[in-house]
Amino acid sequence: MTLIMIFFSVSETVTVSVKSPVSVQQGHTAILPCWLTSSQNAEDMEVDWYQGSDRSGTPVLLYKARAFDFSSQKASFAGRVSLGLKEETSGGLKAGDVSLKLENVTIEDAGKYTCFVSSSDDYDSATISLTVMKDDNKVNVSCQSDGWHPEPELSWSDSKTALIPANVMFSKNSAGFYSVHSWVLVSSPFEVSCSVGLFNEEPKETRMRLENPSSLEDGTWFYLAFGVLCFLYFRKKGKCLV
Repeated sequence: MTLIMIFFSVSETVTVSVKSPVSVQQGHTAILPCWLTSSQNAEDMEVDWYQGSDRSGTPVLLYKARAFDFSSQKASFAGRVSLGLKEETSGGLKAGDVSLKLENVTIEDAGKYTCFVSSSDDYDSATISLTVMKDDNKVNVSCQSDGWHPEPELSWSDSKTALIPANVMFSKNSAGFYSVHSWVLVSSPFEVSCSVGLFNEEPKETRMRLENPSSLEDGTWFYLAFGVLCFLYFRKKGKCLV
């Protein structure tokens, strides 16, 4: 008697669904919903996000072999993108949710994005349109501190939570001391604070509060000057510059 065994291999179909368009205010966080229709586990799949209607160009986010690959990431998205949740209870990658989370959205982020998912057997992609609304009721607040060594750390916060700055820049003078400059967009009325300090040391902080912004012109900037800077210069340079 001869025993014949037959094995069947069933390929896994990948079908991607998206929710489009997505609208978000400038400076806020956007979730671009993308998920596998059959809700299969995507942890072992490859997930690519691209800006545009196809996979040409540099990826916004690349996930493969159970890890993120930032080596070829588009520079303008560095530190601002991750995989998010289309809903709080979606279950993430294990449930096929491959949504893109984009933080601190800029006007330049507007446009089409492609969600591409592939397994060893199949692949699929879909396109999402992102609209970014300019918030005209925003105020630019700038913060600068000088005379530090080594390079200091700077952070922003309002009365409730930490704020993500639009930019943080460092410079070093001929004497080897560092300056740090940063600015943030805040909704008004607002109370905002800027803290600067060295690692493992208590930071120096300055605050500003604006109750009625109605009389401000568009594009108004506020500059936070540290009252403690005189002390810092005195401690480090032996003199106070006013």
